Amino acid sequence: MDLSFVDEAATRRESAVRRRKRLGYLVPGTITVVWLIGLTAFGLWPRVLDNWVATLTMVVGSFVAGSTPQGGGAVAFPVFTKALGISSEVARAFSLAIQTVGMGSAALVILIRRVPVDRFALTLGIPAALVGFFLGLHTLSDTTRPFWPSILPGAYLKVGFTLLVMTTATIVFLGSRVPVREVRSRIRPAGPRQGALVVAATFIGGVASSQLGSGADVFFFLVAAVLLGLEPRVCVPTSVVIMAHVSLAGFLYLGVFHGMLNVTVAGDQVVAVGGQLLAAPLDAGRNDLLGLWLAGTIAACWTAPLGAAFAAAVSTRVLVGFVAILALLEVITTVLFLPQLLHDPALITFALVSTVVMMVALWLGDRYRHRIAGTVLDGRASLQRDAVDAVEQYAERADRTAREERR
Repeated sequence: MDLSFVDEAATRRESAVRRRKRLGYLVPGTITVVWLIGLTAFGLWPRVLDNWVATLTMVVGSFVAGSTPQGGGAVAFPVFTKALGISSEVARAFSLAIQTVGMGSAALVILIRRVPVDRFALTLGIPAALVGFFLGLHTLSDTTRPFWPSILPGAYLKVGFTLLVMTTATIVFLGSRVPVREVRSRIRPAGPRQGALVVAATFIGGVASSQLGSGADVFFFLVAAVLLGLEPRVCVPTSVVIMAHVSLAGFLYLGVFHGMLNVTVAGDQVVAVGGQLLAAPLDAGRNDLLGLWLAGTIAACWTAPLGAAFAAAVSTRVLVGFVAILALLEVITTVLFLPQLLHDPALITFALVSTVVMMVALWLGDRYRHRIAGTVLDGRASLQRDAVDAVEQYAERADRTAREERR
């Protein structure tokens, strides 16, 4: 039998994959060219050099954004607010602006390379996240002050962000400890109950994003992974695309329409934001949002797509270890750089109670997920090999059994 057509099809498929990979490099390449021309034409190199710390931060931050269910804010927000003393509102605005570049680049690469995403989740999740974002922005922010600070205490926001990262890491880690577990390449059944869960998760995540600069991706991941059983390799790129849309909306609305990127610097002070003179100048090292964003852009546009490629190439187990390390670092830095957590009884109580509630919610969600999400398998159907995620020894055993059955 002539099987040359099979070899020809495989060759064409490999050629198409290589072509899509090359096309993926056009996204960061184009951004880099525009960035270089813009800095030179408008004489912005000094402001970029003054904010070099943002470049280093986003080398890691955007890789995280592209490869995990956590946005670049998962690195930028804690580094800025705890290590560098930058206000939560500036860190929030920076996270949204830089994720527009980083996660936007990653989202384009995901689409170009045809990385699997769940279209049902995108159709419902993106609008819900945007509604939550704008609602949270206008109800939980003081719009009369520069950069629209949150009406919530800054220390609670920082602890809340840490708990958000911890929750994500816990879900990923516990999922990896199950020897054999059911996974789905897409949300099914894609009915009203599953849609309601996606809408609720992304809406709450949108509200969180309005205060933290990240959250829509994380909340979607929690619900999709725990309740809907969506495979992490599909869940992560889907969450990246959702958060990229929220970040773009925040960048355009806050940074462009409300002029938060229009920062006027005189010497070492910010004297105007959005064309409005400030009653009291601000320290440029902590409030030059434009300089911080431009400094982080070049790292974001390259490392986020690399992160997306990394997530698509490595095993789920490797991805789990990466997410767990990030969560551990987040907890350690919160304890080290947030002194209120050691002296404020109310904040300590909030952290402890929230942790207990989180763990109980995760346990209940995992135990009753089929009942909650309405995703119980048909008992008459066998669970196929591609619908199972197994640790190495179980995977090898399943493959060996399948080969023996074929004989």
